[in-house]
Amino acid sequence: MAILTGRLGLRPVCALLGIFLTLTVWARPLPLWEIADDDSRVLLMGSVHLLRASDYPLRDGLNQAYELADTLTMEIDMSKVSAASSQDAIANISIDPQGRKLRDLVGSDAYEQANGMAEKLGIPLMMFDQFEPWFAALSVTQLRMVQLGFDPAWGVEAVFTRKAVAEQKPMAGLETLVEQLGFMDRLDPQTQKVFLLQSLEDAATVEDEVETVVQAWANGDVEQLENSLLEGLTDAPLLYQALLVERNKNWVAPIQQLLERPGTHLVVVGAMHLVGDNSVLAMLQQSGIESRQLADADF
Repeated sequence: MAILTGRLGLRPVCALLGIFLTLTVWARPLPLWEIADDDSRVLLMGSVHLLRASDYPLRDGLNQAYELADTLTMEIDMSKVSAASSQDAIANISIDPQGRKLRDLVGSDAYEQANGMAEKLGIPLMMFDQFEPWFAALSVTQLRMVQLGFDPAWGVEAVFTRKAVAEQKPMAGLETLVEQLGFMDRLDPQTQKVFLLQSLEDAATVEDEVETVVQAWANGDVEQLENSLLEGLTDAPLLYQALLVERNKNWVAPIQQLLERPGTHLVVVGAMHLVGDNSVLAMLQQSGIESRQLADADF
């Protein structure tokens, strides 16, 4: 036990401890998975759509995944979405074609309940009176995140899009903005009402939960991500199907097609699409395509 005695004797132990800690950090899983064949590699990265400047730099493995990628695919090809086209798409799909207002669509009782919850958050619900409930729900959630210091401009997709445009890296989308919004626009009135009320309820407590989600994402903690991101959503089957399951199904084929193209391809989607029984990864596995979760040390 002489190695543990005296200042000089402690140095080997400290050195070994430092090596162990370094290896532990590099072995920590990333929110990143790989599927591959002989000449193709597809990296699937779970993202957070709104982050803070303080959440950067990203972990080395995530940056390396972007740098190694020959192409970048996201839920939507954000390089093709301008402010004007986005506003037009939202206006065309988020306003009731019969001219009914938010109160008309959810009913007076639900509207008053929603308005009371929104007031406590400092978000005037009247801002969304001309919109359908699903769009009001999304807007409330984003405004609440902005209140807490999160910014879509610092989301993973936004940051990677700016880099890819500057570097002329080829980009593609798994769906268009209109297709994405359409999944929610087709929700029945009752489900839309539940979506709005649930979003307001969640917004009131999100401050306590968002740090847990961001840390779980940064640490590649699949179990915590599944618990945090899917909690409550599975209790609303129609919403769960529209927001998650149907879209995941649609994405499997184009992701499989990337395996037919030589090179390394990065796919970035919301982290909730990569966890749980109906995740993109689970659906790929059902098609016979196995994935493995990566760590920084894999790069």
